[in-house]
Amino acid sequence: MKRSLRVLLIGRRFWPHGSSDSACFLTELACAIRRGGMHVEVLTPRYASSWPEELVVREIPVHRPAAAPRSDWSTGRYLKHLTSWLQRHAPRFDALLVDAIREEAIAVTEVGKQLGIPVVLRCSGWGEASDPTWWKTSRAGKRSCNVAKNADAIVADGGINQRDLLAEGFVRERVHRINKGFPTFPTRTTRTRQLAREALGSVNSDLITSEQTPVLLCTSPMTRGGGINLLVNAAPHLINRYPDLRLWFIGDGPYRDWIYENLRGHGVRASIAMPGSFSDFTELCQAADVFCQPGDDGLDYFLPTAISAELPLVCLRTPSTESLLSGPPSTQEATKTGRGHDSTLETDELVQWIDASTAKQTRLGVSRVLDDMDQARHGAAELRRSLLRSRPQTESVQSYMNLLENLVQQQPPNSPSTETVL
Repeated sequence: MKRSLRVLLIGRRFWPHGSSDSACFLTELACAIRRGGMHVEVLTPRYASSWPEELVVREIPVHRPAAAPRSDWSTGRYLKHLTSWLQRHAPRFDALLVDAIREEAIAVTEVGKQLGIPVVLRCSGWGEASDPTWWKTSRAGKRSCNVAKNADAIVADGGINQRDLLAEGFVRERVHRINKGFPTFPTRTTRTRQLAREALGSVNSDLITSEQTPVLLCTSPMTRGGGINLLVNAAPHLINRYPDLRLWFIGDGPYRDWIYENLRGHGVRASIAMPGSFSDFTELCQAADVFCQPGDDGLDYFLPTAISAELPLVCLRTPSTESLLSGPPSTQEATKTGRGHDSTLETDELVQWIDASTAKQTRLGVSRVLDDMDQARHGAAELRRSLLRSRPQTESVQSYMNLLENLVQQQPPNSPSTETVL
């Protein structure tokens, strides 16, 4: 009987980083590949000395042999530990997949070439947080870019990153476009919303709400220049106009205390919930009424999850968000419609766009949705149907699995990756 392919996923963050978009994406991808029949393990750093080096999350073995880097000096030490672990343990895997082209990509690509194991790198991030933008900020970034060109395959989630990769000199044949997929959730109903609110209220008293209370959900890093500040500055005006409105700010960051004190100073603390991180974001989406996307953070996991949960969107218009929501259809959809990859989803009437990065425009966008919730829900349902039909998550995951299988099949039979570790 044919042995299941053994794949090692490498990422900077994994469970329990529930407020990290990249960590949630990696968890989702690992679980999906495992359900597809491959054996999956994860390699990631630990962020506290009390964290165990080995554990199992959702039946997936997780290895955390090295401490997370906190400076340039500790990054070098981290890469040495990562390289040492890979040299000892990587030969028992058929393929290595890294979720970002950053420092980890250096170690994984070099070890993969030494051992003859196929390496797949994913070009991650959107906008200012994308890998191609980070490459231009330091010598380590430039080195990551140069070493990544030796990988067996590079995955780009969208057209923007794909064009950036080609502009940086990556070999076109090694760059593979795998569009972001959207997961399938049960249909949203009044009953599921009520049950989700009851469950969340029993866990955190700040999340207790009545059935009629409108809830706006926002997930964004709590940083000084983060998009969350648009909604923070708009909050007093929104609550003055909609006294029963509740704003749920999900996540963490260095400016969390500043945001809290700012909102309390405006006298709106009772209308705000800042419960931290959640390991299951889907329940929050079931309980909320509107989702605010104030920037390019969260496009890998949080925004697609909100769309699949059929939440009306208030979204800052950027090249990245427009690319995600109006990207090309899947191969299957293009074949059905005959429209090809040049077609785009008409989202202007399905999403409430914020056309300028200001608190006033954010307030106006949220107000338009709250003033006509029936129309907003209709648009959310239509957007969900369109994206689930054109870009299902199952097709995206299958593309990853096909790429891994093809690379392993192309591996020479006498390569070091077939050796057994004693």
